[in-house]
Amino acid sequence: MKNHKLNDEQIKEQLRKLPKMEDKRTKEEIYSQIESKMNQDKVSSQKKRSFVWIPMVATVCAALLIFVIIQGQDFSRSYDQSSSDMADESNVDTFDNSDGETSITEEADIYNKAELQDNINEEYRYLIDMEDAQSASYMAFLTEQAQHIVPITILNSNFSYRQINEYIDLEENGLYDIGIRDIQFERDQQEVSATFTDSFALQPSGSNYSSFEKVLMFMFRPLGIEEVQFENHHPILNEGAMNNNLYPLSSIKQIPYKVYQYSEGSDLLLAAKTDGTFKTLTAALEEMKKPAPEFNVQSSIPEDTVIETEDHTADEVFVSLSSDQIGENQRTVQMIEAILASAATYGYQEVLFSIGIDQIGRYDLTEPIQTTDQINIIQ
Repeated sequence: MKNHKLNDEQIKEQLRKLPKMEDKRTKEEIYSQIESKMNQDKVSSQKKRSFVWIPMVATVCAALLIFVIIQGQDFSRSYDQSSSDMADESNVDTFDNSDGETSITEEADIYNKAELQDNINEEYRYLIDMEDAQSASYMAFLTEQAQHIVPITILNSNFSYRQINEYIDLEENGLYDIGIRDIQFERDQQEVSATFTDSFALQPSGSNYSSFEKVLMFMFRPLGIEEVQFENHHPILNEGAMNNNLYPLSSIKQIPYKVYQYSEGSDLLLAAKTDGTFKTLTAALEEMKKPAPEFNVQSSIPEDTVIETEDHTADEVFVSLSSDQIGENQRTVQMIEAILASAATYGYQEVLFSIGIDQIGRYDLTEPIQTTDQINIIQ
């Protein structure tokens, strides 16, 4: 209010200085008009200032709105592009992972198969073989107490009978060579000639001749050889019936196979009987349940086993075995191999097993298994 009064006095002073004019208005009227004019100017100035700010604010708001819209569009585009890129990457990753997983799965399958095969090979020890017949050579030895014959198959085409010690340690395995290393053998296809050396020292007797005959039988009959021609004479030959030193070989037939264990880990299949005592395979299997510990002979079939057999064909026999001792163990592998070896001597080419399990080691028991005369394999 003080400033307002100061202004009024200034105005009055200015009015007094004006030249005199012919104006019939009173001072009060003039003052009132001037004051009214000033108030109008002030209001107008305020309106002008308001009008100046409105477009500025509107412009700023519009700019902000446009900026927000543009940013929103950019963000949307960025988001869409990012999403698209992420989807592409996801697709690529999925594709790559699919290939990777397929590759990994295939490699894992190969590895697992290889590992499984290794485990199968390492977990059990096998005594028979059904292959490499062309390169097979055969030997046979007596057990330590000369009770039984242990046939040996050597899968080496360069094998020499005089080198047998390079393939098997006879002493460690409780085996006795009747004198084969002191005989020189020459084989040509289905013919064999033999020459006694001066070091051959087998004493002539009925039992020695029987053992000598059996050893030669297991050495050459698997090769289809039926006789041996001796180029010189030895008194052991006098124990048998021979013409011109031509030695006939008996057939390998009707033989039950058991397990010979001279020392721990040296298990070998042995021919328990070779005289044809057991006329049927069922009879041989029953004999295979009987151990002879005094001669280091173990049964190849558990003693409590219930056995049933049936001929499916002339070449295939069905064998059913039931025992609590049958399972995934080394003894079951030996049982199967002993039965296959025995069945071969009865003329069977295949055996179909039923023992309560479908697989044991490398043997698939859901299918017939081929028999063999390749026994106690040495590579």
